[in-house]
Amino acid sequence: MKDYIEWVKDNWQKSAILVLIYVLASLVPLFSKLDLIELMLLLAFPLYLVHEIEEYILPGGFPEFFNENLLKVNANDKIVPVDREVSLWINLIYIWVALPLFTGLGFFNIKFAAWIPYFFFFQAIGHLGMGIKGKMILNPGIRSSFILHVPYAIIMINLFVDKGILTNPYMNIYMVIGFGFNLLLPILAKTVILPRYHKRVKEQL
Repeated sequence: MKDYIEWVKDNWQKSAILVLIYVLASLVPLFSKLDLIELMLLLAFPLYLVHEIEEYILPGGFPEFFNENLLKVNANDKIVPVDREVSLWINLIYIWVALPLFTGLGFFNIKFAAWIPYFFFFQAIGHLGMGIKGKMILNPGIRSSFILHVPYAIIMINLFVDKGILTNPYMNIYMVIGFGFNLLLPILAKTVILPRYHKRVKEQL
């Protein structure tokens, strides 16, 4: 079991490619059977898989960027704040569990998924902010964020407005939730990831 977990820590990113192909292939027969808003909702997960592939595979290097450019820790150190375990758990909880879960709930009540486009939008803004702070605008993940995620968010928000789900696209509880999910990441970095890193460094001494 331990060997399997270690394998997952090293290879979960690669599985995103296979899952992306499978999900997109599964959506093809549904194209003519779903409303546009339903189809767009199902595209949320595969679109984020593209983002993960950019961050960790093509070109990859997001953990190294985060550690070196933002946290000022040498990415080649044996112990780093954002290691393979941190990367696995954040992506597993946020993208592989929460995103598909709320996408599914959206088919019962679309309001369960109304925060998703705002999460995508603020995630892109977050990458821009990290790029400015880390002096690397073209950081791993920013291309898919602005080429795919921002247009997706705008289309989805407009669909929600047309359907009467949102009366004010610029100020609503779903925007707050989407922003909150993004804000939670730097909070976790300061309250969980960095303390864990410092503790591991002390234990090594």
